[in-house]
Amino acid sequence: MKAQGKDRTELIVEAEPGLIRAQGTTAEGREEWTLGIPVTVDGAVAAGTIVERLADCPADLYLLLQGSRLPWLDELLGQTALTWGEAVCSCGADGCPHASESMPAIRQRLAEEPLLMLALLGLPREELLGRVFGDWADSLPSGDAKLADGDLSSLEEKGKGGPSPGEWLAEAAQQGMLHEPGAPYREVAVHLKAVPAKDMPEEDWSGLLPKVTAARQVIRSIKTQTAARAKEQLKRVPPAAAGLASAPASAPASAPAPAPAPEKRT
Repeated sequence: MKAQGKDRTELIVEAEPGLIRAQGTTAEGREEWTLGIPVTVDGAVAAGTIVERLADCPADLYLLLQGSRLPWLDELLGQTALTWGEAVCSCGADGCPHASESMPAIRQRLAEEPLLMLALLGLPREELLGRVFGDWADSLPSGDAKLADGDLSSLEEKGKGGPSPGEWLAEAAQQGMLHEPGAPYREVAVHLKAVPAKDMPEEDWSGLLPKVTAARQVIRSIKTQTAARAKEQLKRVPPAAAGLASAPASAPASAPAPAPAPEKRT
């Protein structure tokens, strides 16, 4: 939510129900001034309609969290009319130009960032996610719903002083980590053991290949040729790369004992 002006001043725009806050900072991050602009919303779309649409389409929720615009949401938000009140600036200067200079950027942000507009309409991101996830939990069978409530409660206990469950899930969705396997998945060890082709049980594929003559002999030939080809390719792979490190070589033979020193004669 930042914009940079010609004087290298960055504009940070935030919204809450009925109020826009804009903060001007230097490129070094030093605050210069802060605007507060009351906004009256006429013809606001019912929040329940937006929550219901997003709950029915998780892909749209994901796109919204990524900052993408949704045509149907743009159409709904376009039905609202904003009446801007008198801005109050922290600079306190007479004839303060900050409000008039910032308004184009603020309007652009509201048009380009649906989440900012939703926060202005009274549906901030945390509440939006909480209501959508709540709808999903309500749609589960009773047993699963209790489990989901328990999981959220445990998240709240672990996250006291930190992000809320909705914020945590939103960040996970933005980072594409909702489908990341957990630690137990990575603790699974798989041990593979090569089986000679001749020892593999034969399967009768003749029913699946009714038009192939001698189907069993053909399948046996394919298995044998594939195993032989794999064996040849394996020989070209370095043992370390293939994970087939050979047994440690025996210790080198000990060096021969040094010859005895010649006997001194007196």
